[in-house]
Amino acid sequence: MITHVMALPEGLRRFTLADLPRERWRNNMGWTRPVAAAGSAGTAAWRISLAEITQAAPFSRFEGMDRTAVLAHGGPLRLLGADQAWDLAHPGDIARFPGELPLHNTTPDTPARIWNVMTRRGEAQADVTSCREGAVVLPADIDTFAWVISGRFVLSQADGLELCVLTQEEGLHRRPTQMPLALQLHAASPDAHLIVTHLA
Repeated sequence: MITHVMALPEGLRRFTLADLPRERWRNNMGWTRPVAAAGSAGTAAWRISLAEITQAAPFSRFEGMDRTAVLAHGGPLRLLGADQAWDLAHPGDIARFPGELPLHNTTPDTPARIWNVMTRRGEAQADVTSCREGAVVLPADIDTFAWVISGRFVLSQADGLELCVLTQEEGLHRRPTQMPLALQLHAASPDAHLIVTHLA
């Protein structure tokens, strides 16, 4: 399988799980792999990471942040608040909650990874979706991330020129750029499943 047809255009970064260093959670109860952030720690307008969950544990609290958690691998697990719960039973399931909410997770049946998106309230917003079919447009004017849960996706230009193929546990980040090049990802296998995050 050809994974690169040509060099990727300016503003694109391709990455794999192995490229992301592991760090402890803020509360030291788990591990995470930072993907990208806008701003420094503690004041970031947004932050994306892949959190690893292997046991029941409280979530770290992030005052003033809105959070989106997507099951990217393993599970199932539940996120439990004082009077609300979110079930992440299948890859692609999504939970949204405020970062200051006291919350803990149950022990997953198999080790889980969570696509974890945090945005500072009033400064940034995230549109996070789970996609299986059709084409996903990567706009040139905002930060956009894609993470492959399973299967294969082809990155191509609007004229059909294929640039690369992304497979399971690979990701792509398109940074804002002045280049108006139209880019999209489209499913290339029956089991193709993708997490897409647009940040504004």
